[in-house]
Amino acid sequence: MSRRGSPSIVFAFGLMAMVLGSGPSFAQVTPIVAVPDTKLAPTGEPAPFITDVNWRFAGSVGGSKTSGNSKSSTVNLSGEAVRTTDSSKLNIAVRGLYAEANDNRTGANIAFSSQYDLDFSRVWFGFGKLDLLRDHPANIHLRQSAYGGLGYHVVRTSDHSWDLTGGLGYTEDQYVRPANVGGTLRQDYGRVEGVLSESSTHKVTETTSLRQKIGVFPNLKNSGEYRVVVDTGLSVAINSALSLTAGITYRYDSDPGVGIKKVDSIYVTGIGVKWD
Repeated sequence: MSRRGSPSIVFAFGLMAMVLGSGPSFAQVTPIVAVPDTKLAPTGEPAPFITDVNWRFAGSVGGSKTSGNSKSSTVNLSGEAVRTTDSSKLNIAVRGLYAEANDNRTGANIAFSSQYDLDFSRVWFGFGKLDLLRDHPANIHLRQSAYGGLGYHVVRTSDHSWDLTGGLGYTEDQYVRPANVGGTLRQDYGRVEGVLSESSTHKVTETTSLRQKIGVFPNLKNSGEYRVVVDTGLSVAINSALSLTAGITYRYDSDPGVGIKKVDSIYVTGIGVKWD
């Protein structure tokens, strides 16, 4: 399959275009560490539809470097933009990591995600989601995924939220090197996937926020194969603009290709900044 003419690219962006065109505004996704604020009802009360229509932005940067008997360096970056209205939210997030040890590359990936949620009622909403991933050490030149489905707001207060979502989508992997996946040597691999996920945010104290998201993506083309993605993030405010951040990302692929490990995990720390 030619990468330039890949129908899944057209499909992914076409799906997002249809979703974004179905409502007057935009919706939510869970990033790893950068956490823009939103205005909700007082603690313990059901939240009304969000009325903040301003864009909000956040970013985080971290890194380390050693020299001498061991030589290593790492840098991680993340950024997020959120726009909310009375019945919807758009979240766009990007993050990247690069690591070297003794002049050998040990990590290099960049991930983009966007999600649009449109409320049908105070508890039910529809969503459209687009994810892109580039991770050469994991033999992924480009993974592109587009999903759509329904969600349910289980908890929605000023200090805590918890959402459940489910739907269908399409994922295509383009490999750095041909990979033996599903019993066949392939340069790329497209398939229909289901998506089941839960996500929550928690205001632990006045200065500490926690959020997590778990997504399970069963392969509907090859029964029994699936992917799992877990994202967690902790933010401790220094002042109204700056915060200390930490995040863990865990990815599991039951069939990544012969010779490729099934699990990838990333732990990052940094300094975050947010502004309106």
